[in-house]
Amino acid sequence: MTTINRLKEHKYAQCYVASDETGKNIIFYSYRTPVIQIKKCFGKRYIICTGTYSATTRKQIGWFLKEYAPDLCYYDMKRIVGKDKFTIMW
Repeated sequence: MTTINRLKEHKYAQCYVASDETGKNIIFYSYRTPVIQIKKCFGKRYIICTGTYSATTRKQIGWFLKEYAPDLCYYDMKRIVGKDKFTIMW
């Protein structure tokens, strides 16, 4: 079962987070576009970033990371954007 959540500090922003019941698979959406996917497995995080898109999406990425992956930043996502495979982040 998938759970849909708004960002805690930005409840009215046009973005949301979908996660499975275990919390091991998280997808961040800006409007209806999946932007970041985080999979947690064996104590590591595997991340895909599909794009940074617009200035608004870049702000939303920062908000999402602050809440769900505070040790990462927008520049980490910029570095891995467009890669076809998951990038391992410790």
